[in-house]
Amino acid sequence: MKVEGDAEYEKAMKVCERMLAFEMDNLQRSNIQRKMGDICLEIFRQDKNLQTCERAIQAYREALQFYTLERYPNPHAKVMRSLGFIYAELANQRDRAENLRLAINSWQKALAVFSEASAPDDYASLQDELGSAFRKLAEVENRLENGNSAIVACKNALRIYDLKDRPLEYAKVLTNLGSAYLTMAQFLDREVNCNHAIISYQNALRVYSPDRHPEQYAAVKNNLAITYLSLSEAVDKAKNCRRALQSCSDALLIRTTETRPEAYAATQNNLGNAYLDLAEEEEGLENCQRALESYENALRIYSLEDFPKPYATTQNNLGNVYLTMGQSRDRLSNCMKAIRAAQEALRIVTLEDSPGDYAEAQGTLWLAYLTIAEIEYRAENCLLALEACQERLRVYSVADQPLEYASCQKDMAITCSMLADTEISAEAKAIDCKRGVNAAMEALRIYNEKDHPMEHAETQILLWAAYSALAEVEERQENCRKAIDASLIAVRILDKISPAEHADALKNLGYSFITLAENVDKAENCKKAIEAYEKALQYHTSERAPLEAAEILRDLAFAYFTLSEVEDRAECGKKALKAYKKAFKIYKGMAEELEEANDPAADATRDLAEKCHRSLESCKSILKAGRKSRTANQEIGRSER
Repeated sequence: MKVEGDAEYEKAMKVCERMLAFEMDNLQRSNIQRKMGDICLEIFRQDKNLQTCERAIQAYREALQFYTLERYPNPHAKVMRSLGFIYAELANQRDRAENLRLAINSWQKALAVFSEASAPDDYASLQDELGSAFRKLAEVENRLENGNSAIVACKNALRIYDLKDRPLEYAKVLTNLGSAYLTMAQFLDREVNCNHAIISYQNALRVYSPDRHPEQYAAVKNNLAITYLSLSEAVDKAKNCRRALQSCSDALLIRTTETRPEAYAATQNNLGNAYLDLAEEEEGLENCQRALESYENALRIYSLEDFPKPYATTQNNLGNVYLTMGQSRDRLSNCMKAIRAAQEALRIVTLEDSPGDYAEAQGTLWLAYLTIAEIEYRAENCLLALEACQERLRVYSVADQPLEYASCQKDMAITCSMLADTEISAEAKAIDCKRGVNAAMEALRIYNEKDHPMEHAETQILLWAAYSALAEVEERQENCRKAIDASLIAVRILDKISPAEHADALKNLGYSFITLAENVDKAENCKKAIEAYEKALQYHTSERAPLEAAEILRDLAFAYFTLSEVEDRAECGKKALKAYKKAFKIYKGMAEELEEANDPAADATRDLAEKCHRSLESCKSILKAGRKSRTANQEIGRSER
């Protein structure tokens, strides 16, 4: 249905078409073609009909055949400016990157005429448009180059516009500048660029007051919320999440379901993101529930039929909140809800048209399936997680998104290690382990020790896990040594930045040394394992982490018992028994506490206590009898560790 404005434009268009039938000179014809292009541009802005867009482009091109830069510089520049507008509008419909490049090229040609000195207003207006176009282009390609170009263009416009003489234009450019900084913050100097964005937005709010310019005020507040959420990923997470919540609340005083439903939904989405991020920082289900309510409010507006893309984005957000809720309660139920939300998003988003949203949905599927694999149907869900991880990896490349690529490779390594544990045949397990090794190696190409120490250490631990599992089915000594090398690197890095994870890495190191001791240099490798376990116990004490301490004590006991086969049997046996007794005492005490609290974990802890007691009794019997057979050693065995 056409509105009144459309009808008026159509009438004007028919007048122009009739005039072209008359005899006239080239200048008059070009004037009419330019007018027709302008009319089609206005119609296209309202009806988004691609045929109208093509008519506008064709009309402008016809006009440019006579309006050359050399003969008619000013009309030429005006047509190039309008041509840029039509390409920018078309970029919202299709071929986003290509049409943004065409818009930028058109405006840059117009600036050859509209210089800062000769036409300051036109110059500033075009620089503002360039800033917006470069920012949008930075979201899809050449992020650093286009992001910088956006910032430069906005600053060029601000050489003309100031708060005193051109306040509205000044505020508009500052809003674009803030958005350019925000785009840059997604991949470079997050804290610095977010702070630049915040300053730009706050300066714009000196003009955009809620009473005089409510819509612009609400839009800037919405952008501030996004910026604070981005900043929260770098510093002061809880504080910046609360700032984002306040900005959303300010915007929602203006944006309501009655006045601006689509804008209302966008801010509700951001409100949900702020609550979700705060929930991850402070834990507890209250913020998750608020996030869920905000997303549901957004979906009251964002229907699948009317707003497919925002609908998909909100479904992705729902998936994230369900995953977070699943960490503390109803894991299986919430993971299934997360899967349904991600699958709903994938009804809309594709790898080609929405790679970022596609990757996010696949990431939700990956984590949900991997979590469910810990509860039921381990092999099947690991395979589904692996498939989702592979799909997500199709989005990222080392060149364009190195950190996302590395993170996805880490996920792949985790999944392959879990899948390897489900395999029946040695061949299948070896394949999974080698895929895990390759994925970890790929991640380490990006996560170097200098720039990403924590990620480098975490990936080395994944490499340790893959090599350790591979050692169970082939080239035992070689793969054990590779596992040890990876673990030693993790131990060295984590010693400086994370005592808890350092202790866990020492435990891994002990495991690999004792595994190697079963094949070569038994005394030397047992002693190295014992040293690693004793260092781990300096952090994992029975008071701080009783269950972790008990597990390490069992491993320490096994290491001493293995060492007793080759040297100082009585002393090593005594130390093995002492470690087993400590571990048994911890398990027994924890089981009793959990039973009193009616905690469902009591049964599993009681089982651990019983296994530890059996190992303790077996150790006593073997030492007492003085037997040193391999069979007896296996009776204590790795299955009891």
